[in-house]
Amino acid sequence: MKNFHKRVMAILLSSLAPGGAAIAAESSYDQYKSWLIACDNGLTCEAKGFTNGIISIPDLRFHRAAGPDAVTEVTISVPFPVELNEFRADGTLLHFGSAWQLSRDENLTIISTKSPEAVVELLSALRNATELQVGDAKAVIPLDGMVAALLHMDDRQGRLGNVTALIKKGAAPASNVAAAPALPILARRKIDIALSDAEKQRLIMLAKGSGKALFEVEECQADASKGGLDEEAYPLDADHALVFIPCIMGAYQGSSLVFIMPRNGNGSAVPFRPRLPLGGDGTEMKILTEPGFDTNTGSLQMAGRGRAVGDCGLAAEWVWDGMQFQLAAVSYQRNCGGSQLGDWPTLFRTS
Repeated sequence: MKNFHKRVMAILLSSLAPGGAAIAAESSYDQYKSWLIACDNGLTCEAKGFTNGIISIPDLRFHRAAGPDAVTEVTISVPFPVELNEFRADGTLLHFGSAWQLSRDENLTIISTKSPEAVVELLSALRNATELQVGDAKAVIPLDGMVAALLHMDDRQGRLGNVTALIKKGAAPASNVAAAPALPILARRKIDIALSDAEKQRLIMLAKGSGKALFEVEECQADASKGGLDEEAYPLDADHALVFIPCIMGAYQGSSLVFIMPRNGNGSAVPFRPRLPLGGDGTEMKILTEPGFDTNTGSLQMAGRGRAVGDCGLAAEWVWDGMQFQLAAVSYQRNCGGSQLGDWPTLFRTS
């Protein structure tokens, strides 16, 4: 159990390096005190602030796409009923005018705006404050790191010194801001072949035999399949199959070794060890947490929670293109907290 938590947290909570220049459209994830800033491969960025480590707590986020005409959407999410006149910055009442919308979904209250004037007004009220007090002031959103996170957003999107910048405005016209980078195009296809029960068992046994040394290196548990993870085999095409072998089972989630197998009996199991764009040269995934495969779309998914409630973690998806798995999506949140479970910023997407 101890080794399980060490390995999962090493993957989910690893430090992430800043991304590259805007032209490269590299994903990036950075932390500035109480604020994270995540930019995906299309340079859509999300800055998000909340109190770290507390379950079901209000959060404030700024979301903006790349490009000269992109607007900023500001959202305050509160996991309890609250009105527009119940927000204060260091004790000073904030005035949310008609540009702000309030909606409720059971106990979740969402306050948002896309008005440039309202965004500027809010930033003016918050940039020198220490916290945004919500409701009876027992719930707060820390503001330390907000300006740095938004400055990083401006930098990644090429807005520094531009009239479109959130923090470091200048005289440069909006037309100087580069257009959003094109997203990779990825076709999904239904896998309309099936494996017999006998072939499934044969492939599973081959994977276990070929991967014996890997099981030892990863210190896989002999009884991992008893905790809810199953040994599984899926067809990819006429020549290849996908096999899951349970490796580690924890208190609330498990991880499996994943293999791409030849169906014709020639060759050996190839471990699936993708690299995810979490910064630097990429993070290699040696095991996949809670893996699944959808034959309707040919997509392999994983989702690993940093803690049981799911307010931090890593999720990814790959699509089989007939030769290999291509990355389709990644979402990630390192620090645990916020108002909605599983609401992790996007780091990679496709069209």
